[in-house]
Amino acid sequence: MRARGWEELDVLLVSGDAYVDHPSFGTAVIGRVLEAQGLRVGVVAQPDWRSTADIARLGRPRLFAGITSGAMDSMVNHYTAHKRRRSDDAYTPGGAAGRRPDRATAVYARLARQAFGDACCLVAGGVEASLRRLAHYDYWDDRVLPSLAAASQVDLVVYGQGERPILEIARRLAAGEDPCGLTDVAGTALVPKDLALAGLEARERGVLALPAFEEVAKDKRAFADFSRLYHLEHNGANARTLTQRHGTGAAARTVVVNPPAATLTTEELDRIAELPFARDAHPSYGGAHIPALEQIRWSIQILRGCSAGCSFCCITEHQGREVTSRSEGSVLREMREMAARPDFRGTITDLGGATANMWQMYCSSEEAHAVCRRLSCVYPKICKFWKTDHAPLVQLYRKARQVKGVKHVFVGSGLRYDLAHHDAEHGQEYLKELIAHHVSGQLKVAPEHAAPDVLQIMKKPGIEEFERFRGEFQRYTKEAGKEQYLVPYFISSHPGCTLEDGVKLYEYLEKNGWRPQQVQDFTPTPMTLASDMHWSGYHPLTMKPVHVVRDLHEKKMQKALLRWGDPELRPLVEEALRRTGRLKPGKRLVTRGVPWKRNAGWRPAPRAGRKP
Repeated sequence: MRARGWEELDVLLVSGDAYVDHPSFGTAVIGRVLEAQGLRVGVVAQPDWRSTADIARLGRPRLFAGITSGAMDSMVNHYTAHKRRRSDDAYTPGGAAGRRPDRATAVYARLARQAFGDACCLVAGGVEASLRRLAHYDYWDDRVLPSLAAASQVDLVVYGQGERPILEIARRLAAGEDPCGLTDVAGTALVPKDLALAGLEARERGVLALPAFEEVAKDKRAFADFSRLYHLEHNGANARTLTQRHGTGAAARTVVVNPPAATLTTEELDRIAELPFARDAHPSYGGAHIPALEQIRWSIQILRGCSAGCSFCCITEHQGREVTSRSEGSVLREMREMAARPDFRGTITDLGGATANMWQMYCSSEEAHAVCRRLSCVYPKICKFWKTDHAPLVQLYRKARQVKGVKHVFVGSGLRYDLAHHDAEHGQEYLKELIAHHVSGQLKVAPEHAAPDVLQIMKKPGIEEFERFRGEFQRYTKEAGKEQYLVPYFISSHPGCTLEDGVKLYEYLEKNGWRPQQVQDFTPTPMTLASDMHWSGYHPLTMKPVHVVRDLHEKKMQKALLRWGDPELRPLVEEALRRTGRLKPGKRLVTRGVPWKRNAGWRPAPRAGRKP
């Protein structure tokens, strides 16, 4: 600040992550966007939360302090699905754990209020803020917690893609508006000091009063109904203002959640992606290894948002259900700039986003979109208005391979093979192009499960769709003369998955001789449909009961069934098979011997009459 001649900051950003100036890190994006408007921005990364010294070291900002836990919910960052403390943190130099507190957003907000007083406007944002903007189930406390807007000391909670709301907040505060008057910013939640002055009666689309916090906290059926109501209000074209009362009597307060901010246009996303990011960690870390940066340093984000709406995924709850795609020209310019860097070694590790092959896919009907309340554009079947043309992506891949200085362009993001199958004209061309040229040796896919009932609850296509893709992958890999493998993702203990369903998935894997190395045990994250099922025991959209795995021992058994090739987990696998009548008491499990190679992906077992 002294070197720049600044007496004070306009905006202070506080983050639970180490500071990495890369377009995949939210703090860097918001900082660069504000800086591009001529504002003086400072960042305090991973402050000591035991005192106000770190947060206060740059002084009180003129407009507001923006607070985020970082790129992850701090509780997901800290704990496993079995609620064990993690030993590392990918967003910290050296991967060291313990550099941020639990529930970091609320803790940092309290510190900022202590440091700067009531005169400083506090704005919370990021994933943790997005997923906790209303009353929500918290897996780690195993109870319903109040909205972050009501439980913390922030003035505003920004949810979703934050560029539009944060720029409007900065503009209005700079114009002299009082923070108390910012009651109508799209993409924000707040607790108005005077509800009568919030202008709710003038809202064009009306106001939907959700069940009160106290009601949903004690009544699981009421919580499921509450979940259904807010999940139907995600379309920015028709979403209503939501309100939820917290507290009773004189202490009662009302949380107001404004409709989502308008999705960024292609031109806006291009401008953001092409801001002058250093694509590196702050030099104060002395070159220390930051695992999350090394994973994405040479990646290029070509889109935001995901229209799949999978029940367990929080991407759509944060980035939104509408896809925004960058232009082809912008992506190629970023590739050329990256290739010109002296430390670039020729490999783009990922050309993707939330879903790699949703680039330039969108709703083709403005009329349909204006009234749509579907939670997914692709499930239970792909919407007739959803444009699934893969031809532009094929052309992008081909042009990307021609960029001077780029030797390899890989796709590391997950993809939806059902979208490729739905595209009768260009789907196979896309798959062939992808498999022949853009697989680094392993391709990530997410069938998630094999049991039809579980897949239906997940909102994922049937296993037969994956089988079709597996055949295509093998065929196009052989045609390309390469040795490469699928890396599948499966989820154990998802709501609706009984031990019987877990055994069916085990039987599917064992029959094919597949031993997945990467398995995800379901972790309920706030605001997702699956998490709401886990807490309530009901499917919010149908109000039918759903089987929920609450016993940690059963969770261990279901996970062991997926990792059945691990000798240490064999006793748990045998116990699950005995409970479901597959294995008689006293008998031991006998499986075909399939050599397991680390990082080898899936390899089919030799069948009878065939050479290995």
